[in-house]
Amino acid sequence: MEIGIIGLGMMGSAIAARLTKCGYGISVYNRDKSKITHLSKMGAHVVESPKEIANRADLVVICVTDYDATREVLFGKGGIKEAEADSNLVIANMGTISPLQSRNCAEILEQMGIEMLEMPVMGGPAAAETGELVPIVAGSEKAFKKARPIIKKLGSPIFYVGHKIGTASTIKLAMNLNIALIAAAVSEGITLTRSAGVDPQLFLNVLNSTYFKTGLSEKKGPKMLQGDFRPSFHLRNMVKDLELAASTALSEGISLPQTVLTQQIYRAANNSGYSELDYTSIVDFLSKVNGLDRRQVK
Repeated sequence: MEIGIIGLGMMGSAIAARLTKCGYGISVYNRDKSKITHLSKMGAHVVESPKEIANRADLVVICVTDYDATREVLFGKGGIKEAEADSNLVIANMGTISPLQSRNCAEILEQMGIEMLEMPVMGGPAAAETGELVPIVAGSEKAFKKARPIIKKLGSPIFYVGHKIGTASTIKLAMNLNIALIAAAVSEGITLTRSAGVDPQLFLNVLNSTYFKTGLSEKKGPKMLQGDFRPSFHLRNMVKDLELAASTALSEGISLPQTVLTQQIYRAANNSGYSELDYTSIVDFLSKVNGLDRRQVK
């Protein structure tokens, strides 16, 4: 099976490298060609447009940042819509967009005879490189069965959540809002102890010895204390996902007050120079607005 990968940021590059190492034929496309060189050396075939990817591949994995970029790849000039694709082509969209946006893309592709899977994942680039992502997949069972052997190389467990497009996107947004709230809570704990003259490491030690601990508090917590905010997930992308969660809640007629408040905090941090850092740099932003001494950002 020939696989195409569109979008070679941190996650897309890691997925392309993983599948190449697993022996699959890979075609890649990215607007910024500088991100392709290392994959070309690994044996990936570099193409000039999403259209060319679709003409070559049986499965196209899209790993771009937002809805505008997704639509451009699918329906823009040189996009997949211009390909001479047959009915066997499957599009797997890994980008985090809203359920409504996802359904819109799937409906247009269906009119073209192309099946789309929603396939957001939990885990970062490091997990992608080792095949330890947690994929969440929605779409037709036929398309899922076709893509499953490749998805298994990316991680497990695989959660196939049914045929209804929008389901996987909803779960992904629910997951990311939880991550944002947890990061904000740990940041506030660190800020409180630091302001009181207590070593915040003691706070983390106690937290991580209880069942209130999380993977975030254990793995990211020490980096937050050290001021190490090299990104595995940019803060700007967390802002985008919180805004999607808030807008989805609005469309459902429900209130998510903590999500909306956290969205505003992350938005303020984003506008204060933290956009390109890891989302956990929210702890440094809170120290800054409270006038506390901060560790140097690395």
